[in-house]
Amino acid sequence: MELIDLHTHSTYSDGTFTPSEIVIQAVKLGLTAIALTDHDTVAGIDEAFEEAEHHDIELVSGVEISAWHDDTSLHILGYGIDHKNRTLQLGMNTVQEIRKKRNNGIIEKLNRTGIRIDRNDLDEIAAGQLGRPHFAQLLIDKGIVKTYDQAFYQYLGDTGKAFVPKGRFEAREAIRIIQDAGGMAVLAHPGCMDPSLATTPDLLRSLMRAGLEGVEVYYPSHPAKTKKKLKKIGVALGLLLTGGSDFHGHVKSNLSMAGSQGAIRVPAILLDGIKKRLETRA
Repeated sequence: MELIDLHTHSTYSDGTFTPSEIVIQAVKLGLTAIALTDHDTVAGIDEAFEEAEHHDIELVSGVEISAWHDDTSLHILGYGIDHKNRTLQLGMNTVQEIRKKRNNGIIEKLNRTGIRIDRNDLDEIAAGQLGRPHFAQLLIDKGIVKTYDQAFYQYLGDTGKAFVPKGRFEAREAIRIIQDAGGMAVLAHPGCMDPSLATTPDLLRSLMRAGLEGVEVYYPSHPAKTKKKLKKIGVALGLLLTGGSDFHGHVKSNLSMAGSQGAIRVPAILLDGIKKRLETRA
């Protein structure tokens, strides 16, 4: 069975592989297609396309936008986007400004705990946009903590000493931005938000009214029972089914790229539905 991975991240959004290295890793694993879906940025797509031209692999342009819907925090994946679209670029610029404010807030809180950190320290680590994994790496380098998990538990996670909430778009706005850029919007890893999936059908229906077209079924933390139920829900609602590894490199050491030994297996046939939908729209 041919395999793909439609959910990967590079150094431009908290990952530890460059866009080129993401493509090369996918080729080594024998994947037929991969999507680069960095968090709230499309800065790495040109590099990824340039690398993909040298290999027998298909690259899908993508993005993962942090969003809110009612009181729910969620992520919206965008596939097949024109990454140079003006609306998309303006939206991502807005998010980057929000990220800068958050990062400054984290620095201030860490300094108040007695941990001296400044932006120059972080710029030496972050190859792309700065995020919490870079703070975690710096805390490890300084000997404050030993692991990423410890850094998030003690300082950077929701209950950590230096936690600062993340600014997000309203989900309808995130979907509109993706559609304006010619892409299709997909709800990422719904099983992480609601393991029982009890509220998922209503959430999907609500987002569909805003233009949602797909749901991520294949995901590392989705058990077989969850995948089966999500497939049934997605098919019943007429949504396209997608999947990916959420690979970040060693930042999330428990997540391996699709195709790795023991990792999630995402069938290539899923990409056919996405491409047909995008071709019809075009």
